[in-house]
Amino acid sequence: MDGYLKDKSVLIIVVISPKYKMDVEGDGSDQHGLHTKYIHTQIQNEFIQQRCLNFRLVPVLFPNANQSHVPMWLQSTRLFRWPQDTQDLLLRLLREERYIPPPLGKELTLTIKPL
Repeated sequence: MDGYLKDKSVLIIVVISPKYKMDVEGDGSDQHGLHTKYIHTQIQNEFIQQRCLNFRLVPVLFPNANQSHVPMWLQSTRLFRWPQDTQDLLLRLLREERYIPPPLGKELTLTIKPL
């Protein structure tokens, strides 16, 4: 698990649900053995170290969840709603852009004339 967390080329899907919020904000016990709180702390630390820029977290909001279930530190990043944002989510996971930017034109020349 730590190998995937440390490998910066791996995207991390954060499935946001009421259960996730209870797991990460709960009393600290991990009864189902998924290490949710540990993973949450690790990705939160990485997010803070990256100066709150999100390079590899992909938060997915499930139908039974709403904005209040999203951790405060993750609310400034792009959320994907399941299943409405399926196409955008797939593009993000494939690291592809929805819109292809147009090619750059000729380089502009700046001429300064004194008055």
